[in-house]
Amino acid sequence: MSASSNEHIAQSCSCSPRLTCGKIRSCAEAIWYLQNCPWGGNLDRDGDGAPCENLCGSSN
Repeated sequence: MSASSNEHIAQSCSCSPRLTCGKIRSCAEAIWYLQNCPWGGNLDRDGDGAPCENLCGSSN
């Protein structure tokens, strides 16, 4: 992810309210939540490092 796209996502994202994968619109957004929010780890249910597999796929 480029720095400019990460900045754009950061400007449009907030850790409140807490979201589920069904409410997140893109893989980049899911990654931002995973890396920046205390609840972000919940987006990676199988613990493979890829949040919201429906958006990001699996890292395996």
